[in-house]
Amino acid sequence: DLFLFYSQTFSENDEAMKSVDTIMEEFFSPGGWSRCFDNIYAVEANIPQELDLYIPTAQEELYNWVNGPNRQYEAGFRIIQSGEWGEYDGFYLMEGDSVPVKNYWLDVILGEINAYRPFAVLGAQYDGNK
Repeated sequence: DLFLFYSQTFSENDEAMKSVDTIMEEFFSPGGWSRCFDNIYAVEANIPQELDLYIPTAQEELYNWVNGPNRQYEAGFRIIQSGEWGEYDGFYLMEGDSVPVKNYWLDVILGEINAYRPFAVLGAQYDGNK
């Protein structure tokens, strides 16, 4: 399944709403992403705009400089864990600034998951903001 997860509320942001509508249309179009995923869901974290912070340049001065992505991850995890959209034994979080550069990248990730399970977290060690 594919979850489109927005940090705030779709109804309060026309651009976010148009973007998710465009992605949903593409998903269901002939030859679209529905060939790869069974379902698509648009969910929201409802983080108030004033708390949805991501300010990498302020990481030395502002303790909550990354509050938005952290709260969004936490809300997404809880939503998926709730079972409201199905039962899952894991998920892959693709951050908004991630851009796949290879064909069949998702197949590679699925192969890694199968090769290394069980695990709590899989991926490269964080090496700081570069």
